[in-house]
Amino acid sequence: MTGTDGERGKKELVGGLSRRLVELRKRAGMTQQAVAEAMGKPRSGKMPAGRLERGRVEGASLVTLVEYLRAIRAGFGDLKEVLDRYTSLPIPEAQRKWAEAAPLPRVSSGGSDLECVQRRAAALPAKRELCSRSPKQEPELQTLRVRRRAGYWALRRLFEFYLHSGLNSASMPPYVRYRRITAAYARRVFNALYRTHRAKAAKRAERLARLRASAEKRTLARTLAEYAEAIAELAYDEMREHDEFDWMPPEGEARAVMSLKPKHRVVTDFQMCLAEWADVSSRYNDALMLIYERPHKAALDIAESARCDARTLIRYRGAALRAANIARTTVPDTPRRKKSIGDWHATDWPEELDRRVLERMLAVALATWDSLLPTLPPAPGPRPV
Repeated sequence: MTGTDGERGKKELVGGLSRRLVELRKRAGMTQQAVAEAMGKPRSGKMPAGRLERGRVEGASLVTLVEYLRAIRAGFGDLKEVLDRYTSLPIPEAQRKWAEAAPLPRVSSGGSDLECVQRRAAALPAKRELCSRSPKQEPELQTLRVRRRAGYWALRRLFEFYLHSGLNSASMPPYVRYRRITAAYARRVFNALYRTHRAKAAKRAERLARLRASAEKRTLARTLAEYAEAIAELAYDEMREHDEFDWMPPEGEARAVMSLKPKHRVVTDFQMCLAEWADVSSRYNDALMLIYERPHKAALDIAESARCDARTLIRYRGAALRAANIARTTVPDTPRRKKSIGDWHATDWPEELDRRVLERMLAVALATWDSLLPTLPPAPGPRPV
């Protein structure tokens, strides 16, 4: 008997049981709603009678079937004919070896049945000792698995540094889309190399070819794909040369790593770009605030040298602050600076302020700021998005 015949027999069993249950219910003179009420499930959405009679016997629990039979005042004896018809079918070839190796029936000692059983037992193959690989029964094996997986994430962290350095050496801005796509493809290539580092070269080549085909479907430029593959292969060769593929962290460190979510187990290239941008932006702003005080102080020195009263000096200080802002927010020899200077001269200043002192304040603030610009660190680029 083949597997197809076995499936056909199982379908006939399910269909026969469903038809038999319908006959038994009708014999009892009950509807499906009445059966559901007798089983304690009167709601229409939870009527098991309809499901059993439509062929859901295979997925139903034994308790549900027993409750159904009790509701219609029937028993398993009423299903005996259908069950016996199925159990009399021959066993399929694929299942015969397991049936032959099934436990032998118990017999009383001293009879001919015992001798028959002993002859059958002698003909069976020797029982193989099964080694359980359940983590609950082998804690050392579970620890080894955790350490091995944590070792993979340690390699991933190291690879991200190779990837970050390689993408920076190619002058890829950290805020462009094609850098993220290239980095994602390089990670897939590295994973393929890592998963096949003990496999044959043909299997690895086949997997890399599938990755290249997938990259072409995603419209990744060929030059970017080749560069990503070069970064992944360089990192892979360096790790293999230093025997880092078989390294595993200690148990405590491994469990700490595996307790984190996957996105927190490694610092990605994007996160490195974001950290570098934040560092450059912080240093630039600190230097900017440091030199911003100098043009303001230079303008204030001009105002204090005018020897005026305290009220007038307060107004000069407001003008010094405006002069420093003009210097900081404009670039030399640009239309914006020329417009700001023209607005300064066109301002209706109070009568007590000397126009010559105001012009000197603006000129000193601009000159001081322009002389300090070369000392500024490079301005940060756009924030990575």
